[in-house]
Amino acid sequence: MSLLFQDLICGNNNPVDDVLIFESSDHVRFQNEIAVSGYNKGCYRNIEFKKNIEGGIGYTITIYNMDSLHPFWNTNIQMSPKRMKIVHTSDNLVELRGYGCDALGNTFADYGVVFMHNGIEIERVQLNMYDRQISIVYLK
Repeated sequence: MSLLFQDLICGNNNPVDDVLIFESSDHVRFQNEIAVSGYNKGCYRNIEFKKNIEGGIGYTITIYNMDSLHPFWNTNIQMSPKRMKIVHTSDNLVELRGYGCDALGNTFADYGVVFMHNGIEIERVQLNMYDRQISIVYLK
């Protein structure tokens, strides 16, 4: 178990300098709480959690497409890095919410991540895009 995972499940917004990656091979997209995509087995994504890259509190969350490069950006970044901090924890859930904004002034508050864990590892991750009423659940 990584030190960063321990910080996350304990609700620590001042984590150690570490990286945690959740590897997903399937996801389901929801719009207004209705599944709109079905399962996407064989769609590989990595969700990266690391200490906030700009200092301060919280974490930086980035999602990578492990299948191919983006046709315009020519990278495998699916969701650009977002600063988030823990806003809620329970026995098996951790909820993070975006704060601050990027260099262009776009707010990170429109994003959130909730993950379910078993105390040893992350079992699934849900990306919430609050401004669009979209959630994507990433499964192992």
